[in-house]
Amino acid sequence: MPDDDALVENARHDPDAFAALYRRYLTPVYRYLLIRLGNSQDAEDITSRVFTEALEGLIHQRYREGGNFAAWLFTIARRRLIDLYRQRPAVSLEEAALLDPDPFDQIQFSDNKTRLKELLSELDEDKQELMRLRFAGGLSFAEIAALDGKSEAAVKMMVHRTIHWLRENWEAKNV
Repeated sequence: MPDDDALVENARHDPDAFAALYRRYLTPVYRYLLIRLGNSQDAEDITSRVFTEALEGLIHQRYREGGNFAAWLFTIARRRLIDLYRQRPAVSLEEAALLDPDPFDQIQFSDNKTRLKELLSELDEDKQELMRLRFAGGLSFAEIAALDGKSEAAVKMMVHRTIHWLRENWEAKNV
């Protein structure tokens, strides 16, 4: 399987070659957006925008050569999320719960999954985002490090500590 650098180089000169990058990252980007947005229609729309912007960025040389393609792609996804949140009218928490339920609430979850969701909500936003990128987005430690401007070792340690905290608190709440 060719690495991202080779695929990026091909896509810069031949937009049809972008299909390989699209196939590689479609599912991770979509899952990440679905978790953040809570509905498939918005996730599909934003995913489409992300890949359109990425292709245009490659063609117009906005991607830094030697950069990390996955980190760049997820940066685009984050920015489109922010744009979408800015466009949405402000609603009360009660209205938001009724109009746009959390994706976890849309499925009948077992008690274990509900408890996990509660634990995850106790994490600060940075740690929640880290877990989404790692497990929903499927990014490697190196890709997350490039995206967040941290060292790979720091990202590994943060993931390890967060998982350790989740386990400890899971066990404490299961008693």
